[in-house]
Amino acid sequence: MVQLIFMLRFAAGAALGGPATDAVAVSVVIAAAGWLAATWAVYLLNGVADVVEDRENCSTRPIARGELPAGSATTVVWLLAVFGLVAAAIVSVTMVVLVALMLAVGWAYSMGPSPLKRNVAGFVFAVTVLGLLTYLAGWCACGGGKPNESLLLFGVAMSLWMALGGSTKDLPDTRGDWLAGRRTLPVLLGERRARLAMAVAASLLGWMFVILGAVWVDHLLPVALVVCAGSAALALVALTSISGGDRCAKRRPYHAFMVTQYLAHVSLFICLELALTG
Repeated sequence: MVQLIFMLRFAAGAALGGPATDAVAVSVVIAAAGWLAATWAVYLLNGVADVVEDRENCSTRPIARGELPAGSATTVVWLLAVFGLVAAAIVSVTMVVLVALMLAVGWAYSMGPSPLKRNVAGFVFAVTVLGLLTYLAGWCACGGGKPNESLLLFGVAMSLWMALGGSTKDLPDTRGDWLAGRRTLPVLLGERRARLAMAVAASLLGWMFVILGAVWVDHLLPVALVVCAGSAALALVALTSISGGDRCAKRRPYHAFMVTQYLAHVSLFICLELALTG
């Protein structure tokens, strides 16, 4: 699911770059393969780094379950990173730089001297940057040139959605995160206040997207409305008993966040298709 949404982000960046020729389409496919390898490497590296808290939190990730040895996972991370860089080199120097930055930020998030995942500011920074790099990579792979207002608004809004809405994944993991030395919002504020903070942040982002869509990039307004509705759904789930109880129930705000991401990207593709055919 994580890799699929990253590919949708990449595709969104490429789609916002405009219609592609056959030659450009080949470059986009190669760049997308390299980007998938890079994001896969980053996610797998995070699984290696998170094994302590994942086991405490009863995560179903394969390294935490003992189905994938950490040493084997690390080897695969290296192979994926090399493949990502080689694929990027086939496309352009810019793509090599973007893939290298993706890998560097991913490493800093999980494995750096002071991993960015350990505090709220580091988490928000890293996740936002990983999102922005992905949209920019898709744009550059399609030969988009200088980023326009559509890419800027959609890319920034959805990258912030990753960071703010994505923080809901920490709600069922408080004990493991605390033992691993992570200072997430639920660890710092307690679950109840953390839920309120997450709901307010997501809602503010949703409304800001709508306002900017209406006054700046009006053809993205339908997408903004989808995100705003998703932020309302996330707030409702987070602030009510719907997400109370066991681990599965506590993940419901995160599910609302993920569904909103998918719907936002699908609605973007529909809007762009209508613009081309209408």
